[in-house]
Amino acid sequence: MLICKDLTKSFDKELFSNFNLELKPGEIVAITGPSGCGKTTLLRCICGLEDLDSGDLLLEGRDISTLNAEERGIGLIFQKAVLYPHLNVEGNLRLGNKKGDITNALVEVGMEGFEERRVESLSGGEGQRVSLARALLAKPKVLLLDEPFSSLDEELSRRLVSDVRSILKERKCPAILVTHNKNIAENFADYVISL
Repeated sequence: MLICKDLTKSFDKELFSNFNLELKPGEIVAITGPSGCGKTTLLRCICGLEDLDSGDLLLEGRDISTLNAEERGIGLIFQKAVLYPHLNVEGNLRLGNKKGDITNALVEVGMEGFEERRVESLSGGEGQRVSLARALLAKPKVLLLDEPFSSLDEELSRRLVSDVRSILKERKCPAILVTHNKNIAENFADYVISL
């Protein structure tokens, strides 16, 4: 379970204050709101890429507020797939887990047989599926998704939303999605919070 308690962050202005959330195993929440309201910053604070001004983060009863990002056990998928062009699909997946079952990871995201493919030959949707497979290979306790469906065409986006939701539910992996798209939020999440 992830507990966000009274999270506050500001830069030139306050982005969010006293933000509270309890995320149970397998629960998926979407956070919506206008550009600049702090959605992405909230994710960056939860996974440890930004420092909070105040508040507590508890994961499975352990305070993770002061841990480095790599020690938190939280996965993050960005709006645009972050893949390394000098590595093929398998090489990119090995970054998530050197000893993980690459074949099974690709089957899970519907990309069986793509191990040797060069990443620049992948479509946007395939790239996001590889990013998802890599994040899941690392066995995160929570998965954060920063607008990963927004740059895809509507049909592909709808299919990926359904597939990713199914995978997360099957694994009982809690997740937070930030998005501008209310339809995606409602189709992906168990409930929606507006920032």
